[in-house]
Amino acid sequence: MDLSLFTTPVSLVVAERGSPWESWVERFSTGTPDVVVVMQEVGEGADQLASRVRAQVASFEGQGATLARAVIVAGEANASSLAARSLAVKAIVAPMVALGEGTLILDGNRSDRFGMRALADTVSMQLAGSGVTVRATVDAFAHVA
Repeated sequence: MDLSLFTTPVSLVVAERGSPWESWVERFSTGTPDVVVVMQEVGEGADQLASRVRAQVASFEGQGATLARAVIVAGEANASSLAARSLAVKAIVAPMVALGEGTLILDGNRSDRFGMRALADTVSMQLAGSGVTVRATVDAFAHVA
């Protein structure tokens, strides 16, 4: 029996501090009415945010939910941002790969948009053939939702 037929699809918005994340909730609520937002708290490091993202994604299975779509919305970049984003990406795409489908969007705004594009391109190549789509908004905004 395929248990994925009995799970609820959810979307995840990862909001780095200072990012314009609010519009993603509205976009994602079309098609997946359950949207979970993980916001970076004041004084929270990027690595701590990535740990909370990992915990949130792990909790979906226990809640009978399947992660269908996710977006990481970049705030201000710093030296630890790239490594932490990579950890968050890994946590997000792992259950999608296991399911054989899902979409991750990396929304880079301002100066970090090309860094998010490079990360999306790298992860997309690694996941080729898995059924998981990874895109950056700098070149793929029209393909969302």
